Order: sequence, then C-alpha cells, then structure tokens
Amino acid sequence: MEVHNRWYEDTAKVISFYQGTLTQKEARRFKLDLLRRVAGRVAGFSEECGYCQIFQQEIAQLLQDLGNLSLLSEGARQGHARMIKNAVKHLQHDHKLITKRHYIGLGAALGTGIGVAIGAGMGSVGGGIPIGVAIGVVIGSYLDSRAKKADRVI
Repeated sequence: MEVHNRWYEDTAKVISFYQGTLTQKEARRFKLDLLRRVAGRVAGFSEECGYCQIFQQEIAQLLQDLGNLSLLSEGARQGHARMIKNAVKHLQHDHKLITKRHYIGLGAALGTGIGVAIGAGMGSVGGGIPIGVAIGVVIGSYLDSRAKKADRVI
C-alpha cells in the first residue's frame, strides 16, 4: 500500500533521521523499521478509522520523545514498545493485516505437531519432526507470498 500523505512523509523523514543517528542496536531496540511500516499503514487507514487517527497522534508524540528515549526510564521505553504493539494488534484485528513471516512461524509450529504424528506412524518421532516442519514452512511461505501480493503485510 503506497501511502502519499504529508503526515506519513514527515514521519518517515524523522524515522530515517533517527535510523541514521542511532546505532543499529538502538534502532532495533526502538523498532524503528516496524514503526515506519506501522506509520504507513495507519496513515493509509486514518481517513476512515478513528483508532488509526489516535495512533497517528501517538506516533507523532513518540517521535518527539524518541531523541530522549535512550535517556528515559525503562518504563518509558516499554511504553514505546507497548504503543507499537497496540497499533499492530489494531491493524491485525480490525484491518485484517499480518506481520512479516506470520504464516511461516505458524506453519513451522503446526508442522512440528504434524511431524510428531508422521514420525509416530513411521516408528521414529525424531525423523518425522523435520518433515512436518519443512511442510509447514513451505505452506507458510506460500501463504506469506499471497498475503504480500494482496498487500496485507504490515
């Protein structure tokens, strides 16, 4: 979903600035890449969704505080992560979006259970687990690619 609105462009510039100035470890800790993707999705849905408008305000406030987050308490940093998590949950539940590699993780987990059953049928539980996981990952990656083509990935 290509977003062309002023708020998102300004937000993306600020996030890019922080990605350039913070260390990679800090950028990962503050989830700047995910924040950029969430901001793009929130901007795309904000015209028809009141919650997305609220998340826009929260993201703007978060970006104002981001320069000081490394100096702030652990509670403030957890608040940052909690806001992103809540925005992702909203996008997943209300707008039917998924996170990157969602189906691969789900497929691997389900494949483990299926692999145990396959292995029990073969007489070697340990031998069936890799087969089940491989099948789950293949199916999961297929579903992830379909979701990406349908533009449902955050």
